[in-house]
Amino acid sequence: MNRCDNLLVGIDLGTARTQVVSNTGYQDITSSVVGYPKDVVGLKLLGKSQVFGDEALQHHSALTLYHPLEDGLIREADHYNYNTVYELLKHVIAKASDAAGGGPVCGVIAVPVRAYLQNRELLSQRAQDLLDVALIVPKPFIVAYGINRLTSSIIVDIGAGTVDICAMKGTVPHSDDQVTLIKAGNFIDSRFEALVSERYPEFQLSRTQLRHIKEQFALVGEYGGPVITSLRQNGMPVEVDLTNELRSACEAIVPDILEQLVTMVKGFDPEAQQEVLENIFISGGGSLIQGIDEVVAHHLVEYGDVHVRCIDETGCIGAQGALKLAQELDPEVWGQVGFMHADAHFPIG
Repeated sequence: MNRCDNLLVGIDLGTARTQVVSNTGYQDITSSVVGYPKDVVGLKLLGKSQVFGDEALQHHSALTLYHPLEDGLIREADHYNYNTVYELLKHVIAKASDAAGGGPVCGVIAVPVRAYLQNRELLSQRAQDLLDVALIVPKPFIVAYGINRLTSSIIVDIGAGTVDICAMKGTVPHSDDQVTLIKAGNFIDSRFEALVSERYPEFQLSRTQLRHIKEQFALVGEYGGPVITSLRQNGMPVEVDLTNELRSACEAIVPDILEQLVTMVKGFDPEAQQEVLENIFISGGGSLIQGIDEVVAHHLVEYGDVHVRCIDETGCIGAQGALKLAQELDPEVWGQVGFMHADAHFPIG
């Protein structure tokens, strides 16, 4: 099989969003949610038995919603999440295939570290049903691959369900080089809601509304702000300042990240540690938190000169890295390089 005869796709299967890019220039972002009508009224309203992404969120009151990768993990004992990850992948792959006029499709799929370590066999089976050739890889590795930082660097991928931190040492990272934290974007949402509820108990609050505020204004330290927005009190809009609440919620994930970064830096050979400190990269939705790079660098300064960079402004860096791998490595050999094994030591770079 010649890879040039195929449509190649890079997929970032995330907790909150699934991004897809292809070698034909196709690009799409779909919220990682699948909805099923609650009753015949919902079925009549929507005219279909499955609804995906933003359309599902828009009609949430008429649907039962499932998030296949909640907390960065497919809960295989949960029948619906077990099936909806297949339906979500089928949906986004079909859209990319249709845009290219059909034909064989080969794809590299980046997933959170928890899903890679615990669900890769399931994901591989599902992907092989949908793609002519498929490869499952951990998201932080594919970010490093995409930016050509495969050695002496650390990737911090801040997603909705988890923060994945990965040390790049010139091999496909094994389990000892990857750490997952569960305080991530969804944790910020929950903390933000609790703080706003405590300050404004009489206001009507929606987790979705507060998430949109977070995505627009997220900040740490003295960066960004003010966060001035409108909330509803007894049905009427009232302007409020939520700067302190949002800052506190976002800063709540920082201490755990710092602790793990220090541990990861110490895990490199001493002669490499300064280079590592100068090559810390933050990706994922959390990379858009204003000041996150500066705050992390400030707290690590006692270990040496520190350079932290946020690298995911478009939100598609995972999918782009996956496509890069798909284009540079012939699909015929994808199954030979050891990516499917969590403790593989396949040399790279």
